[in-house]
Amino acid sequence: MKSLFLLLSLATLASPLKVLADFGDADFPSSAFSDGPKSYHDAWCRRIKNECRVRFQGSGMWVEGQGGIQSNQYLGFRFDRDGSETYNYVRYRSDSGEEKQALFLFSNRSAQSDFIRALFRWKKQVASPIPNYRLPASQGPQDTQGRDKSYGVPMNPYERPPITDWSEKTTP
Repeated sequence: MKSLFLLLSLATLASPLKVLADFGDADFPSSAFSDGPKSYHDAWCRRIKNECRVRFQGSGMWVEGQGGIQSNQYLGFRFDRDGSETYNYVRYRSDSGEEKQALFLFSNRSAQSDFIRALFRWKKQVASPIPNYRLPASQGPQDTQGRDKSYGVPMNPYERPPITDWSEKTTP
């Protein structure tokens, strides 16, 4: 009888600890980081005002709706500033073996910093992704004050399933 009482007492004490172990609303879904680093960055591609969305997901980096590369195609990176714009040059080897370069421009210093951090995380494939959950679509030159209107309703893009096709475009 004494051992039954002791067992029930331990079970009662252990159950609240299990409830307090999770963070509830602050928890990410268990699959959120299974595909490696994920982030997106609203930039200008190759020239000012040519809006595009650059995505990093797993081993891929791409411009939505256009194309991209895998991390093993990446060759190098450099950047240059001209006034308020920052020019980011990504060197890579194309599928045909030719060395090419892409240009991503940012006029917002914070967006530039986020892009650089994401690029280096992607390049290193660090297993501790830090997605940019701040305010979707408010980090680039076309600031829309924290509303991702890609699908007509404000929504966190990380709540959507991972993109498997680079030609898929999530912005209008």
